[in-house]
Amino acid sequence: MNDIKKVKIFTILIHSFIIIGAGHGIGIMGMIDIASIPNLIDNYGFTLNGNFDDNIMSIGLISLIGKILLILSLFVKPNRTKNLTGLIGLLLLWISVYFLTSGNWNYDSLYELAFWTSIPFLISSIVLTYLILKNINQNKELNIKQNV
Repeated sequence: MNDIKKVKIFTILIHSFIIIGAGHGIGIMGMIDIASIPNLIDNYGFTLNGNFDDNIMSIGLISLIGKILLILSLFVKPNRTKNLTGLIGLLLLWISVYFLTSGNWNYDSLYELAFWTSIPFLISSIVLTYLILKNINQNKELNIKQNV
C-alpha cells in the first residue's frame, strides 16, 4: 500500500473521531455520519442555517459523502478520476469541519471542542492534499514526456 492510500485511510479515520456536542452529551463525527442516513431516507430537511443542533444532520451528510468519495478514490483506476474524487472528498470534509467549528465560541463551547479535536484531521488533510497535488504534477510530467 502506497503512502497516499495510507494517508487517505488515516484522514478518514481521524475525521470520524472529531468530538462534537450532540444534545446533552458528546459524540464523535462517525456516529453522526451513520445517524444521518435514516434522517436522509425519512423526513429530511437539509439546512445549514440555525443553531448547532439543527445543522448537525446536514453536516453529517456532507461528511458522509466526503468520506464515501475518499473511499471511492481508493478503488478507482484512472488517475484523473482518483485525484478528482479525492480532492472533492477532502473539500466536503473541510466544509463539514467549517460548519462544525464556525459559531459563536463565547456563547457555546461546542464549536471550540469540535475545532480542537479537528486539528489532527486538518494536518492530515493538508498532507493528503499535498500528496494528491504532487501526484497530479507527476502525471502531467509523465504525459508530457510520453507525448514528446
